[in-house]
Amino acid sequence: MSGLGWAEFGDPAGRPVVFVHGYASSRWAAGWTLSGERLVREGIRVLAPDRPGYGGTPPMPPERWTAQVAARAEEVGPVVVAGVSMGASAALRLAATRPDLVTGVALLSGMAPVPAERWSPAAKADAFYWRLARRAPWLLRRLCAVSARAMASADASVIPRIERALPAADLEVFRARAGTAQAAFLSDANESGRQGGDAMAGDLLRHLRPWDVVVEEVKTPVCLIHGVDDHKVPVSLARSLAARLPRVEATYLPGGHFAPFADQEALMAVLGGARF
Repeated sequence: MSGLGWAEFGDPAGRPVVFVHGYASSRWAAGWTLSGERLVREGIRVLAPDRPGYGGTPPMPPERWTAQVAARAEEVGPVVVAGVSMGASAALRLAATRPDLVTGVALLSGMAPVPAERWSPAAKADAFYWRLARRAPWLLRRLCAVSARAMASADASVIPRIERALPAADLEVFRARAGTAQAAFLSDANESGRQGGDAMAGDLLRHLRPWDVVVEEVKTPVCLIHGVDDHKVPVSLARSLAARLPRVEATYLPGGHFAPFADQEALMAVLGGARF
């Protein structure tokens, strides 16, 4: 589809899944968080678009992005949509806009609407970014620009630094996924920063405002999977989101932000539509 960056993974003739990446990420996130071998084995075809301002997708209004993704999805038939972290709102928007096209939504460590009161995730770096979003957006944009430049030029030497910064709840899963698909992980990092840091800053600032989708009006079945020790998106936010969704099956797993990707067999069952 013209105007969007896309990547595909898995079985070209399989059941289609639209994979919506999260913050500081890109279409290549699906290439390392999901097992390509299992996608093929389970007959799943993943279509992964870049969100606006990331990778190969230019900045654009959310409605335009949603319409273009829906147009691509129409070419392959009804789809399951997976929203990862800050891709959750985009996944739910697609479901709310096109309930005829989206048969199910998987929210994987999905970011929920931020409560009005001040809160902070456990991750210190993330908490700092959220404080800047509230108090000094101009400084947030500068910091995100610096981060984007670093990510755009990242190579394999960045992986040990990431591992040292990760909490124990995420380290094993990260090593298993990024370790087996290092090229995809590095492509994800590089593409996430290709256009600069505006999309990263925009993600944080947008989540401080009310969402452009009414959660209570999402009638599509939702499978929410979240780690109870998530240091980026507190499980309390996930529970608050689950309480507002009309048709939701919530699963809370041991582990952190990468917990939904620990058991690839169970995840494939969700993406393949078995739980919708």
